[in-house]
Amino acid sequence: MDPNAWIVVAPATEEERTVPLAGRLLVGRECAGVEPSRRLIIEHPAISRDHVELRSEPGRGAHLVDMSTNGTWLNGRRVERGEPIPLRDGDRIELGDHQLVFRLRHPDEAIVDEDRMTMFDVKVVPMAIVVADVVGYTTLTELHGGAEVAAVSDDLFDAVRRLLPGHGGTVVNYIGDAILAAWDMDRDLEAARHAVTFALAGSELAAERAASLPLRGPNDEPLRLGWAVTLGESASGRPSPTRQTVHGDAVNLAFRLSGLAARDGRAPVLVTEEAAAAAPGAAHYGEPLELQVKGRTAPARVVSAVKG
Repeated sequence: MDPNAWIVVAPATEEERTVPLAGRLLVGRECAGVEPSRRLIIEHPAISRDHVELRSEPGRGAHLVDMSTNGTWLNGRRVERGEPIPLRDGDRIELGDHQLVFRLRHPDEAIVDEDRMTMFDVKVVPMAIVVADVVGYTTLTELHGGAEVAAVSDDLFDAVRRLLPGHGGTVVNYIGDAILAAWDMDRDLEAARHAVTFALAGSELAAERAASLPLRGPNDEPLRLGWAVTLGESASGRPSPTRQTVHGDAVNLAFRLSGLAARDGRAPVLVTEEAAAAAPGAAHYGEPLELQVKGRTAPARVVSAVKG
């Protein structure tokens, strides 16, 4: 069977490689009894023997099914074990400290957008990244139901997105409980400053709007967003003039840090030391913190950011 999708292993690193996906692909530490063409072996103690199954079939779309002990994350959120989860082009799949990216086309090929007949190539560029996600999204959906939480989240993220053109960024992805924005540092010499000021403005706007909405958390608190700003080399492409795709360590770190912001007494906006150093006048920064981030051996050094 010819492949109808591809899995990029360790994107934007020296170990990057591409694996074809045609029908079924089992990912794990052993994958015993599975023919070599239908398995992807990742030898790491955090990976289960049979960790996750990826499926892609014409007419049925693509799905993943988590089979692991330690869990599988899709775009920064842990997926339900045993439940088929739909996959979209560009989705990030995390297994321990290993990252995969699902692609509907081979990433080394120029891709044709059939609607616009435009071409784009994936390239690695330095980028400023901002991610915001909903604090306690799972708990909120248990309390209020997914439809109500999604409606409120959409309202907040729509408002936040309208701020972005004024800060020169591009919305890369919106996945229900999180939003990802990016700035090309080769094109925008003040990308770091724009990213930080956007995060601060977005955080302030979201807090104001959430305070007036009826949805509340378990302690009667309004919905909150955690924000993170990072810098780093990222694999970037544009499938259309209005849409961008971005993958890489800076993106992964931003998702992880946004999941730590506005929790356990931390500020709603966390900025890596590197990003803060590149944007010295964009905010008032707190003292450096070291945060242990899942999938990274060394702690991430960050500072809180508030309007100066």
